[in-house]
Amino acid sequence: MNKIAKKILVVEDESIVAIDLQNILENLGYRVSAIADSGDEAIKKAGELKPCLVLMDIRLRGEIDGIEAAEEISSRFDIPVIYLTAYADEETLERAKNTSPFGYIIKPFEERELNTTIEIAIYKHQMERQLKENAKWFSTVLKSIGDGVIANDIEARIAFMNPMAEALTGWQQSEAIGRNSTEVFNIIDEPTRNPIESPVIKALNEGKIVHLPEQTILLAKNGKEVPIGDSAAPIKDDRENIMGAVLVFWDMTDRKQAEEQLRYQAFHDRLTGLPNRALFVERLDRAVKQAKRDKEYLFAVLFLDIDRFKVVNDSFGHAIGDKLLIEIAKNLENTLRNIDTVARLGGDEFAILLENLEDMSNACTVAERILRELNTPLNIDKYEIFTNASIGIVASSSNYERAEDLLRDADIAMYRAKSYGRGCYQIFDTGMHLQILALSQLENDLRRAIERQEFRLYYQPIVSLVTNKIVGFEALVRWQHPQRGLLAPAEFILLAQETGLLVQIDWWVLREACRQMRTWQKQIPTTSSLTVSVNFCSKQFGQSNLIEQIDQILRDTGLDARSLKVEITESAIIENAESAAAIFSQLRALGIQLCIDDFGTGYSSLSYLHRFPVNTLKIDRSFVNRMSEDSESLEIVRTIVMLAHNLAMDVIAEGVEMAEQLAKLRELKCECGQGYFFSRPLPSEQAEMSIAIEQQ
Repeated sequence: MNKIAKKILVVEDESIVAIDLQNILENLGYRVSAIADSGDEAIKKAGELKPCLVLMDIRLRGEIDGIEAAEEISSRFDIPVIYLTAYADEETLERAKNTSPFGYIIKPFEERELNTTIEIAIYKHQMERQLKENAKWFSTVLKSIGDGVIANDIEARIAFMNPMAEALTGWQQSEAIGRNSTEVFNIIDEPTRNPIESPVIKALNEGKIVHLPEQTILLAKNGKEVPIGDSAAPIKDDRENIMGAVLVFWDMTDRKQAEEQLRYQAFHDRLTGLPNRALFVERLDRAVKQAKRDKEYLFAVLFLDIDRFKVVNDSFGHAIGDKLLIEIAKNLENTLRNIDTVARLGGDEFAILLENLEDMSNACTVAERILRELNTPLNIDKYEIFTNASIGIVASSSNYERAEDLLRDADIAMYRAKSYGRGCYQIFDTGMHLQILALSQLENDLRRAIERQEFRLYYQPIVSLVTNKIVGFEALVRWQHPQRGLLAPAEFILLAQETGLLVQIDWWVLREACRQMRTWQKQIPTTSSLTVSVNFCSKQFGQSNLIEQIDQILRDTGLDARSLKVEITESAIIENAESAAAIFSQLRALGIQLCIDDFGTGYSSLSYLHRFPVNTLKIDRSFVNRMSEDSESLEIVRTIVMLAHNLAMDVIAEGVEMAEQLAKLRELKCECGQGYFFSRPLPSEQAEMSIAIEQQ
């Protein structure tokens, strides 16, 4: 043992004693790294020099004595301390004992006693440190004993099993010891049920760590099957000779269940339990590949959307809507074969994959059956709800490379079915795709049209049926398309509504109409009594800052609020039913006149009409056009006029095209008319001329 390598810090307040002690230690083969005469200095040098041991006198210079310094050095630096002192009273010994010293020598001492105490202290400290490290190691091992552990000898016979290994294998250690590991640790491949080579024998033969393949099943003694993961490692001596192998394995039941649950959640709709879009696309991709391999294999995709589902949510609440979707999902499953797949893509959209069809007429038969099934009313809680659907069908074709393309075209066909009146199905053809591409181009043009200010306002006169004079204009938007020329609203308004662009267009229309009316009023003072009517869409009507924006536009253009008439449809009021009354009151407070457009075509006109401060009802053109040949339409118009008058409102009849219609409207005391009989919508210059001519 090389004592020279062992550094000792001497702490002694008497310099002569310290020097003498240094000579003794160096004669014994130790190296004195430093001498300190105070507690503070001792702590400082101990931290800097990291000696193997500190010889500590108790009485020191300064405020800290040796016992306090020893306690600090031991706790902060884990350096053993031996007290070398003349103090032997009980109080000092008791204080010193509490610091757990590695020795206590009373002066005077013998060199042999000092040497022995130092050697024992250093050895004891080294052993304690090793024990602490071992304790940490064993603690880590014990914490991981949730895994099964089996130790085996060189012959692969079991020498040890921990309790978890007993629980998983079903064998007790007492009965397993001495048996071959393959007898106790019996494993197979789950898909094939074939035996798997023993990892213990493999580790013994190869001399390295080995792991089990995935989907390994442990066959326990009691017949239970446990999915496991494991590793086996050889046990080697100092000369790298293999002495045995240790097997560590763990129960993967919870993990597999969690994985299966995660996979189910990833590929199934949470509400209905049906496959979701991801799983449907996966199966559809498989069908596309099979159709390319086998020309006789036929399949079809049905894209289904529940008609007017939003009305159900708005009328009965989302909870009822969810229950309705669950019932529809069940009905769809019951309508199909086991080999078919029905998935919920989101919202009220479903997709169906029909496989192994004899011919494509089978897909139409299924669609018809689904429509009949959905036509049957469903009882959800206390409500009887009638449903219907629009279905698009795409037939399998070798031209398709991706499942998403099939879904896209089925979606296109579904929207074609909706445009034909809902509650029906349409089969996709390439013309539909070309039409969608054209619509997409139109949407791009529409977005640019807003930026380039390509819109124009036309003004259709509203005429008093008593005086035959113009009392106002309805502002109607047109699109001056750079390639296609002037487009009527029917060619782009629906698209603008679906893309969310209609709100921007409507605000432009309002500002431009107010500006134009104010210009006419300045140029022709007698026009001050004229009004300009502007249509509001439901989204615009539902905006939180609606009143502020209208008020700002009136102030910017200088138009008196009494010259503005806001037209809104019954359906837009229904969509904003909770806030409509308050909005109407605020508009009236500004002086703006209110008109319900297309009256008679909504859902619940009479139930809300008396609640709102409306000035005018506008009779829909469909009733006016049929007055001459349809007595029912005539009675509807008569009823609307009477209702309006009873509620102190006036009436405008839209779509007046013939003198006979005009005569009947006058007979019914209808105040105003609008239609081609009086004038088509006019550009601003011609509208201004008509005002000027009338004022002459």
